[in-house]
Amino acid sequence: MDSIYQRDRISSLPDVVLVMILSFLSFKDNVKTSALSKRWRNLCYETRNISFKESEYVDHYVSDYISKRVSFVRYMLNWVSRVPIQVIESFEICLSNPVGFEADIKSLIEFSISKQVKNLVLDFSSPFWSHSWDGLRYDDFVIVLPALIYGLQTLESLKIYACLFDPSKFANVGLRKLSIGWLRLKKIESLLSKFPLLESLSIISCYLDEIMLAGQIRELIIENCIIPYMSYSFNLPNIEIFKYSGDLIFFDFAKVDMILLKEVYLEFGVEYNNDEPSFSTEEAGNMLSHLLNDLRPSRTLIVCSYLLEVIPECNDPVDMLCDLKTQHLVLETHLHPMEFRGIKLLLDHCPNLETLTFKILSPRPFPMASNGGISSQIFWLENISSRCLRRTLKTLVVKGYCSSWNEFYLLNYFVQPAHGYALERVELYMPTWLKETERQWAHYGAAMLQSTSNRVQVILHNGFWCIR
Repeated sequence: MDSIYQRDRISSLPDVVLVMILSFLSFKDNVKTSALSKRWRNLCYETRNISFKESEYVDHYVSDYISKRVSFVRYMLNWVSRVPIQVIESFEICLSNPVGFEADIKSLIEFSISKQVKNLVLDFSSPFWSHSWDGLRYDDFVIVLPALIYGLQTLESLKIYACLFDPSKFANVGLRKLSIGWLRLKKIESLLSKFPLLESLSIISCYLDEIMLAGQIRELIIENCIIPYMSYSFNLPNIEIFKYSGDLIFFDFAKVDMILLKEVYLEFGVEYNNDEPSFSTEEAGNMLSHLLNDLRPSRTLIVCSYLLEVIPECNDPVDMLCDLKTQHLVLETHLHPMEFRGIKLLLDHCPNLETLTFKILSPRPFPMASNGGISSQIFWLENISSRCLRRTLKTLVVKGYCSSWNEFYLLNYFVQPAHGYALERVELYMPTWLKETERQWAHYGAAMLQSTSNRVQVILHNGFWCIR
């Protein structure tokens, strides 16, 4: 009776309220509501957020893959033909290898323009493309941005992947967020000059002849780009978020304070795959030490295992690295002994650290450098403390905790009273894939850690609940 009463209450709501409720669902779930009843059949067409993702409708590995792609494109065209509203918030098309569908794609984009779209996503890249651009040809890019886009003044956010466009034609002065992917850009600064209000810029898997960025950008994301000249130049005094992943290159930040910097993410794992590295470990250590110094105002710092391995190899690791203002440090690590000195070096240069997170990665598929005679047990038994351990570090988080011996010796170092009394809580998150015997071992390790120090609370999360 209660369920029937509840259903009647929902049915009694006016359409405008039901459409508002549907707006909180994903587009795919929104579509499913059309099967509920006759009244719901057309409500989904009034959603202001439309998203067509090939991956949600077409399986690349089925025998009738081509015919299903044709059906998917027809489905998109049929859907937009039934939309009764005059204005939409967002419109997204994700379709790989759109050869043969150029006219249909143009029609769909023009539909979004006619509806005064604010957030537009056009992604024609393939999930099978390599970030190195190997094997890609110019004729892999067949979609050209329609001319009407360039002057669309309602546009606030634009994402264009593997879609050709003319940078000189943009006149969308209100654009605040831009994401570009799978393109070759000669002078990106000339493109950015078209968007005086731009706050967020993402450059993904692009070939950049050169990159010199200046302006009022608050968020900058660069992933897996090819830069022949191996250098970036930035003058971004208002930057708040900076994320980079890709090859190790020279970073030239203008000498501005960047006092607004909130978060930095640095990932250079691709360097492990280079048969002939561009830089020696000493050169890499020097470059990354200088980069950390430039980014030292950041309150949150996320770094990769490669950085942990090479920064101790710089000319003078203790004096070259300045004190960072980091309050939350996230270390993506394999807990390989070659990373230990880098971990300790960062701890020593984060005197204001309040939260430390270890994100433990799965073992590498090929050997890292040799241990260099470093033993995890001996290394972490040294009675040497850091300023943050004695004064500011309150919370230690470990994600991917399996209670290995390397983990135990590391964590035991932090909870030892001899190293400081600031630490209050250790939170351990086991991965969901652990087997029962491995979970029991993790429980045992957490209990051993708790017995080491009564003042620190050890909390073990097993994916479903936590054990205190």
